[in-house]
Amino acid sequence: MNLPFAAIKNAQFTFTVVVLMVLVGLVSYFNMPRSEDPQFEIPITLLEIIYPGASPKDVETLVVDPLEEEFSDIENIKKIESQIKDGGARIEVTFLYGTDADAAFNKVKRAVSTVKPNLPAGVQDVLVLKATPNSVAVMQLALWSEPLDYKTMEFHAKQLEKRLEAITTVRQADIWGYPQQIVAVDINLNLLKHYGISVTDINNILKGRAVNITPGFVDGNNRRFNVKASGNFEQLQQLSDTIVLANEDFVLRLKDVARVSFASREPSYLAYFQKKPVIFVTLQQRENTNIFNLTEQVRKEAELFRQQLPENMQLEVIFEQADSVSARVDGFFDNLWQGLLLVGLMSLVFLGVRESVVVITAIPLSFLIAIGLLDFSGFGLQQMSIVGMIIALGLLVDNAIVVTESIHREKRNNSNLSQAAAAGTSKVGWAISSGTITTMLAFLPMLMLASNTGDFIRSMPVTVVLVLLASLVIALTLTPLLASRFFSLKPGKIKTLQHYANIFAERVYSKGLAVLIRYRLLVLVVAIACLVGMLSLFGKVGVSLFPRAEKAMVLLDVDTPANSSLEYTNQVMQEMTRVLGKYPLIDKVALNVGNSNPRIYYNEIPKRGVVKFGQALLILREYDEAKVQQLVADLRREFASWHQASITVKEFTQGPVTDQAIAVRLMSESLDDLEQVAGDLSAHMASLSGIINLDNPIGVANTELALTLDYDKAGLAGVDINTLDNTVQTILSGAFVGRFNDENGENYPIVVRRTDPDINGLSDVHIQSTSGEFIPLSQMASRKLQKGHSEFFHYQKLRMAKVSADAAQGHSVHELTSEVVAYLENYPMPGGMYYTLGGEEESRQESFAGLSQIMLITAIGIFAVLVLQFQSFLQPLIIFSSIPFAMAGSVIGLYLTGLSFSMMAFIGLISLFGIVVNNAIILIDTTNRNLADGQEKTAAILSASATRFTPILLTTLTTIGGLLPLTLFGGGLWQPLGVVIISGLCVSALSSFLLVPILTQLFTRSLVVREAVSKAD
Repeated sequence: MNLPFAAIKNAQFTFTVVVLMVLVGLVSYFNMPRSEDPQFEIPITLLEIIYPGASPKDVETLVVDPLEEEFSDIENIKKIESQIKDGGARIEVTFLYGTDADAAFNKVKRAVSTVKPNLPAGVQDVLVLKATPNSVAVMQLALWSEPLDYKTMEFHAKQLEKRLEAITTVRQADIWGYPQQIVAVDINLNLLKHYGISVTDINNILKGRAVNITPGFVDGNNRRFNVKASGNFEQLQQLSDTIVLANEDFVLRLKDVARVSFASREPSYLAYFQKKPVIFVTLQQRENTNIFNLTEQVRKEAELFRQQLPENMQLEVIFEQADSVSARVDGFFDNLWQGLLLVGLMSLVFLGVRESVVVITAIPLSFLIAIGLLDFSGFGLQQMSIVGMIIALGLLVDNAIVVTESIHREKRNNSNLSQAAAAGTSKVGWAISSGTITTMLAFLPMLMLASNTGDFIRSMPVTVVLVLLASLVIALTLTPLLASRFFSLKPGKIKTLQHYANIFAERVYSKGLAVLIRYRLLVLVVAIACLVGMLSLFGKVGVSLFPRAEKAMVLLDVDTPANSSLEYTNQVMQEMTRVLGKYPLIDKVALNVGNSNPRIYYNEIPKRGVVKFGQALLILREYDEAKVQQLVADLRREFASWHQASITVKEFTQGPVTDQAIAVRLMSESLDDLEQVAGDLSAHMASLSGIINLDNPIGVANTELALTLDYDKAGLAGVDINTLDNTVQTILSGAFVGRFNDENGENYPIVVRRTDPDINGLSDVHIQSTSGEFIPLSQMASRKLQKGHSEFFHYQKLRMAKVSADAAQGHSVHELTSEVVAYLENYPMPGGMYYTLGGEEESRQESFAGLSQIMLITAIGIFAVLVLQFQSFLQPLIIFSSIPFAMAGSVIGLYLTGLSFSMMAFIGLISLFGIVVNNAIILIDTTNRNLADGQEKTAAILSASATRFTPILLTTLTTIGGLLPLTLFGGGLWQPLGVVIISGLCVSALSSFLLVPILTQLFTRSLVVREAVSKAD
């Protein structure tokens, strides 16, 4: 290899190029985007339908079925799942992986626009939302006034929203958690009846007055004037003075039969912070921006805004993602520096001062060059890319160590240091190149993982590949150049550990290996037996997907009984807040009544518009795993006995959007059968140890007030059915009749309604007939309470019940799912019913199926590179013998630490493919060179094994040292990855020391090797 010679010969050029690339990396480091988690698009579109007063069956027939039918014409839909509930529905449309998320979102919006005109008039809203992680709120603020004044609070919240959206790093700001502010026209039914005016008359008069029509313009000489006719009301007095009835005797104005005032509409979502009613303000981060810059800009703007608020109003920050990002990034960089320190110490102890300085220099330079390349690749700095750096930390020094050790040996044969540096590097150049390429090939196929999980982890393999590529370039150019300048031909006065390791290798290891080679068949039998024994433990290692996110926040989901009002849900949550006050770890409490908290984590999709649901966000003072787990356990015990509501304690989890960990879909067109089977399954799951947060919505039926209309009586009385329906809707829900503009430019809907309608409110409702007579509603309609339909689902347009749950700490999701499946396999299913699994099991099957293909591609790619290098099929197979031992070692590591085989553990296993073969590559390459020099086969193997004992030992120790801080302190997500690589390396190193030489003795032919080496040279 001539590259080291060229680098030393053109030293100035080499230094210039390296410095230039390092400067690019420094600039990228300070300017590249920063976020907590990877930013990627998920092709999932959510629909939230709000249809107050509608039963689940009406929602299904009138709303969900038409929408699902329209979606049938959209291509690339993977699945449609609809949750049909009292008063609305949620539809989740998931597209095939690779579909453009924006195009998919627009197609769904167009489909909704097509159906919307044909939906019932009572449908208040159809929200079309993206499930992309980019739409997560990175800050949440609370605004409140004392005394409570929602109108003023709304005005200032909107002003803050506009000011925040003017910041370039802010993508979008939103306000949440307060009743819609309206101009209420509260009618007096008795006065209307007295004056002979119907409710629909009031509605029609106000609608006609509030129509905003622009007639046009007129010209006068040389000037043009716009003509302003009717339009929105601008003063409450204008509205109050609207004439609703006039004759020769008197004029009746609106204020004579109704009270006109600013008011709050019947709330569907109320927010509280530290027990005070508030409005939440959230904001999202623009893509490819720095969250720390955003936070600083928002803080400055919020402080300016705070100074301009009235004295009775306050603004406070509830949550900042920047704190979490800072802790995550700082924590990972701490792991990085700790690993760097360990690697540096080991290099110093083994190699000496000069050699260790050269080795350690390669680390920051490789990282900075890789960061520049990472920035150009479009990836930012977040937990996945940083973990990629940590994984690479232990790998990138391998090249520098092997080169440095080779130069150290070559000094004995050369009187010129530059010649020794170039020759030593060239001797191992092709070996470290193929070793680096095989390691890169282990990570590159991860880019092919076609799933949301693949998108989530993608920046990690990219980072590893770029760091390894940079380290290879540095090892072949800068390392020999620095060695030629800083090394000394004279032996050092202080004997390093390398000296003693070499003595051990030549005097003890080499002799012991010679004995093992004589009894090679026995050694092989023992090795295979040990391998089988270690792999047999795999069945005892649990399987999981992603662990907890380890955030200093906890969610409490509150489900009150069926038919609970928002007021009752609010009472329960206020009572719950008082209980939470006794836990010192809880710093802040944000309540959301009728809604989930705004989305502040990428895989949490909020519930909207459910009056019997509420969610509390608990901000903790710190994250300490033991304290948080104790708090979660205490809260679960505290609320387990509450009869007021079912309260679920949730921790944030890593990974893409999924159901609860354990989820079963029951499919049937019979709602009765679904309710029966779901109830039985739920009861069985409740009896299993380790099942928590059990959810079975179809088992909770609500009660409806049935208003049965006698159409014959209505027809005989001359009552128009449309008039009747509009009258009842106005009294119960209110009727929108126009808009009101105040002096601040704010726009408010005008709603005609009856104040505080209750269950007895229909008794004094009268409907005006075509003859002008007022007919009591009770004469045409009967009322009775009856069982309503419970909440159910659609899956691929078919009716479905879903029973789901989480696994408690220390219990395997896979084992619990297997118990549930065993129960269902023995359950006598009604005709036409079947089940499928969702949750983590479904996600794992999709993700691991892709990873299995990746393992195959990785193995074939590495094998091809080795065949190319060694011109043989047998020697690559010898090198591959390290892989099953690495896998066995990873199983032992997981078993001893009690960890499950998670997604990150699987990635660690794939990483091992490329890592462990490096030792065998260097060993066999040296053996081949010895054979080419004419040595006898056994002597060549023993000499190569002794020569490469120290670099193999040191590269293994440095890789372990680089990963040790991440494994010990990196958290639950990364611990399995570190354990798999470290334990796999330990066992595979033993394989390289003992088994690879024996297999080389058995399957290597000296003559063929000499020919292959001579061709390669």
